[in-house]
Amino acid sequence: MDYGKILSKAWKTIWKHKILWLFGVLAGFGAASSGGGGRASSSTLSSSGGSGFQNGPSFLGPQMQHNFQQFFRSLSDIRPGVWVLIGVGALIVIFVFSFLSLLVGTLGTTGVIKGAGMADRAGEDEKPISFGAIFKGIKPHYWKVVLLTFGVRVAGLVGGLILALPVVLFTVFTCFLGLFLLIPLGWFIQTLVKFSTIAIIEEDLGLFEAIGRAWDLITQNLGQVAVMLLILGLGQFVIGLLIAVPIFASFLPVVINIISAGEGVIRTGLIISGVLFLVALPLTIFLNGVLQAYVLTAWTLTYRRLAEGSDLAPEVISLPEDEAE
Repeated sequence: MDYGKILSKAWKTIWKHKILWLFGVLAGFGAASSGGGGRASSSTLSSSGGSGFQNGPSFLGPQMQHNFQQFFRSLSDIRPGVWVLIGVGALIVIFVFSFLSLLVGTLGTTGVIKGAGMADRAGEDEKPISFGAIFKGIKPHYWKVVLLTFGVRVAGLVGGLILALPVVLFTVFTCFLGLFLLIPLGWFIQTLVKFSTIAIIEEDLGLFEAIGRAWDLITQNLGQVAVMLLILGLGQFVIGLLIAVPIFASFLPVVINIISAGEGVIRTGLIISGVLFLVALPLTIFLNGVLQAYVLTAWTLTYRRLAEGSDLAPEVISLPEDEAE
């Protein structure tokens, strides 16, 4: 398998069929569905006689410290029943957000995979694929992928709760060498899920048939899959860090102003950081979407090459008029 040609063709594919960028952005939202809830600790409210904020950071200034004291004092006056309602409401919000993220993320993932497969089967002179053509193509497979993704996440949550203590003990007793076994296992499962998703969409397989198909392809081509995993994994990690630079840089003004002190200066830094963050956030989301589209396209091409047992010589077809712009 020619890794260079696959990586090159993946870029050419998403550059020509820019609608995959949109699906990549949607796929990026799927990561937001791993919401973990945190509980507010009442010890911080009770340890200071109910005020909860006797001495704020000195750089905030007397007025801002007083405002924080009043805020935390008001929290200590809330009845326990209200806190229960707030907690239940927060759980409902987290559940709804996670479910919507699952649906949106799956739409993006299936869209990129389907679009990449359609582009690979089409000739180089064909017009860019339209959103409608991709959306029509994923309809028969969408809910199967939702079920697969949901099942994996539930299994991961349950397995994590059950195996948390044994894994920690195993890691400690092996002097952390156990991590070198657990990390490849996690990568294998992640790749198995990717290939199962692609099998559902590309070969119109059922859920368990797709998992079996993915298992066969990975185990029979373990070395090639491992090399592609290292290339895409390392590349995605490095580029992801670079994409996140604008977000981190947006906080520099407030950090610099905190160091320089002065309440008025800090407020100015907060405003500047807020504006920069609002500018950097959509840029980061967009660039991450392009990255997601590229990685998923590369995996789709990899799957197709392994499944077809051929080099980069895809079947050339002519797209119907309703599948091209």
